[in-house]
Amino acid sequence: MWWPDFNLVFKLEPYALLRTLYIGTGLFFDSFLFLLFNYKKISVIYVHGFIAALIGLPLSKTFKKKFVVQTHVGFKFGSGGIMNKIIKYVLVNSDSVLVLTKNAKDQLISIGIPNEKITIYHYWVDKHTFVKVKNAKNILKWKNSFYVLFVGRLVDVKGMQTIVSLAKKLKNITFVIAGSGPMATEIERQSLVINNLKYLGKVENQKLPVYYSASDVLLIPSKIIDQTYEEGIPRVMIEALHCGLPVVTTPSGGIPDVFSKDFGLMVDDRINDLENAIIKMQSNKTLNNILSRNTRKYALKYFSIKNAQIIEKNLLA
Repeated sequence: MWWPDFNLVFKLEPYALLRTLYIGTGLFFDSFLFLLFNYKKISVIYVHGFIAALIGLPLSKTFKKKFVVQTHVGFKFGSGGIMNKIIKYVLVNSDSVLVLTKNAKDQLISIGIPNEKITIYHYWVDKHTFVKVKNAKNILKWKNSFYVLFVGRLVDVKGMQTIVSLAKKLKNITFVIAGSGPMATEIERQSLVINNLKYLGKVENQKLPVYYSASDVLLIPSKIIDQTYEEGIPRVMIEALHCGLPVVTTPSGGIPDVFSKDFGLMVDDRINDLENAIIKMQSNKTLNNILSRNTRKYALKYFSIKNAQIIEKNLLA
């Protein structure tokens, strides 16, 4: 569906009501019209996130369809509040709620969502698309350096300034950033003056395996901050693991739920801790090689297409 953009999704992020109106209005009318002409073909209204859930509930009641809500972040609910009541009302009236982590499930139970209505699921990626590419450094014409890769949305909470600071301190390591977002202009400007900081812009999903394969570490330096929601499990981490790339990460969002020392290092979101972890990965080739060998095996065990069956069961039950 088309809806006027103007990068407002990012700009309205601090303003929950305005963001809900901006995204929800178009989504509601488009979905209503689609259901009006196709309701006989549809058995489930399957929504992602709370904004979609707000409009999904009245649509499910109007067209008498099963209603499943899937979330992609964790939650931090305070005591009481109108938003808690609205979320509780919507989710209690759903048929099923899918969450990424045990913490997210516990938070929903704390505001009154029945335990039996909530199911924990995990992401997966195509194991045939995300696989290690041979001679990836040569393909990209990268020099014989140690490469630290970040892939994601370029916003402050993802640790953009941390990466810039690390690049300034660790001049013998190349930091590569792929993605788009509000801080893209700033990151591009910094890459012009910091020799070991490279900005790729947005990289198409099917082209990412060669970058994962050419890199030596995936860096996830997300900040641990107090906010009403927290990151789920980064899909880029799962993609990287499938491609044999070890991870250095902070314990942000749902990462602690699935993290293993078998595929990387998890440290506090302090720049010194991240710096030491990267240096350890660079200097200890034996450790890096062991972790690299473990990543694909771990990814196939915990982030395979089998995870889709959890969602399928909730949709078809």
